[in-house]
Amino acid sequence: MHAVVALAIGAVVVTGGVAWWAAPAVEPSVGELPPSARPAPVAAIPASGPAVRAAAVLRVWDRARAAAWARGSVGALRRLYVSGAGASDVRLLEAYGERGLRVRDLRVQVLSIDVLDRRPGEWRLRVTDRLAAGTAVGPSVRQPLPRDRASRRILRLVRDEGAWRMAVVR
Repeated sequence: MHAVVALAIGAVVVTGGVAWWAAPAVEPSVGELPPSARPAPVAAIPASGPAVRAAAVLRVWDRARAAAWARGSVGALRRLYVSGAGASDVRLLEAYGERGLRVRDLRVQVLSIDVLDRRPGEWRLRVTDRLAAGTAVGPSVRQPLPRDRASRRILRLVRDEGAWRMAVVR
């Protein structure tokens, strides 16, 4: 089970994913959490500039990814990636599908985003995020996915045939 959860968490960002900015509907404040469960401080996302534009691109991509996961559509998920960049994400979605499961309400919380490079039709980003919510749903199954700790990844999004596609996740 731990391996499945770890794969699910990794796949969320491959991200990065899904509704990156949405927090769970009801979440205790940090002060209500025991010290061991409180998140480590991270850099905040700037209020303006390239990081905000990059975050908007990432949100659009992530919403399309969340929709593919919710429908269980391997084809739609594959179209969000360039080449083999999403291979682990696709394998995980296939594994969920083989068990009759879909992942609904999958949300990743972006804690920080840095623009490493920006060219026409391309973003290279360093993103720190964590799985915030998601539920595996199937016949007689409704299992919330566990949240994870913050992870840092390097992402490269490219504009291809009018849509943003994930080219690299490290």
